[in-house]
Amino acid sequence: MASVMPDRVHHCRKHNAGDVEVSVTSLTRGGPVRTAHNLGWLRRRLVVAITLTVAAAVGSQFATTAGPTALGTARLVSSGFVRASGTQLFVDGAPWNFTGYNAFWLTSAHTGHMCGASLSDQQMSDFFAEVAQNSGSVAVRTWFFQSYGAPSAWWQYDRVLNAAAAHGIKIIPTLVNQWGACEPGHSYLSLPWYQSGYKQATNGYPLSYRDFAIAMARHYANNPTIAFWQLVNEAEAASSHGGSCDSVAAPKALRGFADDVSSAMKSVDRNHLINLGTMGGGQCGTSGASYQYVNGGNTDICEIHDYAPKAIMGGGSSGTVPDINYCAALNKPLFAGEVGIDASVLPNWSVSGAVTPVTLATRAALFQQKMDDLFSLGAVGFLIWSKSPTGQSSHFMVGTGDPTEAVLLSHQLRFNALRAHWIGHSGSRNGTSGKQVLSTNPEFAAIGVGLDGVFYSLSDYSQTVSAAWLQQRVR
Repeated sequence: MASVMPDRVHHCRKHNAGDVEVSVTSLTRGGPVRTAHNLGWLRRRLVVAITLTVAAAVGSQFATTAGPTALGTARLVSSGFVRASGTQLFVDGAPWNFTGYNAFWLTSAHTGHMCGASLSDQQMSDFFAEVAQNSGSVAVRTWFFQSYGAPSAWWQYDRVLNAAAAHGIKIIPTLVNQWGACEPGHSYLSLPWYQSGYKQATNGYPLSYRDFAIAMARHYANNPTIAFWQLVNEAEAASSHGGSCDSVAAPKALRGFADDVSSAMKSVDRNHLINLGTMGGGQCGTSGASYQYVNGGNTDICEIHDYAPKAIMGGGSSGTVPDINYCAALNKPLFAGEVGIDASVLPNWSVSGAVTPVTLATRAALFQQKMDDLFSLGAVGFLIWSKSPTGQSSHFMVGTGDPTEAVLLSHQLRFNALRAHWIGHSGSRNGTSGKQVLSTNPEFAAIGVGLDGVFYSLSDYSQTVSAAWLQQRVR
């Protein structure tokens, strides 16, 4: 995100992302993903509604005093490193699709560098326990900038990684901010920085960015709690913040930077994949086919960010569909690193400014639409901006008990079920490191296979019902 003040920045982005209505074609089915009352969309909503009901019923069998359901904690613990094979991610030899949140403030500490909320050790443990249980989250994205201590001190990063590992969650660490927030001087990363400035120590840092990235990769090379490295938050290469864009020099600089730094990091860390970190909305250096070019070198994963007030972001040359196509042509996975919807959203995607139980339920339904479409198009991950440090839902923050938590949980339960089913059938961990650990709860294996069957059965069932029946019952 562009700033630690997401409300103003993301509201502005919603109106300036270059979004236009497009007809979207599925990569796998060849038909429209959605129209205003597309029958496939209505059927998907029926499947989701029934599945949520089934999941809730199953979850009630595991109810505890810790929360409304403990089903989210009956989960596969993926202890190995994340690998890529084509457009899919794998952990311990089985497909790994992830949902979760952004929480940029997690690395802050009262006795160290602070940017945003600061949690005690117990509060941090409680945070990860909550997102694991209520949302089923398996990944969280946060800042690991040089401002938090490296190379002289590692404890602020370690604190996050240790707490996440204790709850079976992987961390996606971002190493520098395009917009400068949470770093000394708040410097925007301009074209000259990507051309050569990243090799020089600036802003009072002891290391250049390049040397810092290498130090981080070397220090955490054997830590599987890191899902993969992200070089930059929202990389672009304009002359200045809001300045001009050299459409030839900018993509060349971004590609050269990504190739150089990722190669240097991989020379000391053979275990982790690397992502450049891009918004995918046509920003300077990544517009159109330049998105494919900048992601086509030594990095392993593509990324988009989506704050568009509709289910599918972008238009014909930049946005969700073209960027997924560009990345698929590279035979690389793609994830949505930030997806945000205002808590006061109305069914037509406009923002009322007043947060109510109805607007929160509406937001959850709209997140459902975005997740349905992104995953059907082939994305491997979906991270919401952002989890609230206060427990309250406001603006882009998702608080405790927010209905969006159940939407994330339903998707992750499906992925966990398919993963368990895969492991149960293949029994293979070829080409992986780490040990596959299944939940000690014996019922979970049955739930996984059962939910797997529920999804497929409901998908088949939904094809047999009429459009009129669906339109009467699904609103």
